[in-house]
Amino acid sequence: MMTRGRAWLAWESMMLFGICLADMVSTLYWVHSHVATEENPWMALWLRHGDFAFCAMKLISFLPLLAVCAHYRPSRPRLVAVSLRGTITLYLLLYTAAVGVQYLGH
Repeated sequence: MMTRGRAWLAWESMMLFGICLADMVSTLYWVHSHVATEENPWMALWLRHGDFAFCAMKLISFLPLLAVCAHYRPSRPRLVAVSLRGTITLYLLLYTAAVGVQYLGH
């Protein structure tokens, strides 16, 4: 349980932030290296507009969630922690599956 005075940004938020940034950077690297393509049609649209547009939209896709979690963490610490842990788990499972499909499909 969270007490007053503890950091509003917990390890789950930092981990999700890191995973999303790693996904963004690795996607740009693999796309520019012609190793992979962006499979998400919405993100592929922004990637066609350039790296800056892609990065901006990628950040917009997860930073508001982290801000909402930071806001509600003091009043609902368990809900926020469980929600972020579930999000991290699903993100890593989907990311691993997508990378596997890219490499096994070639």
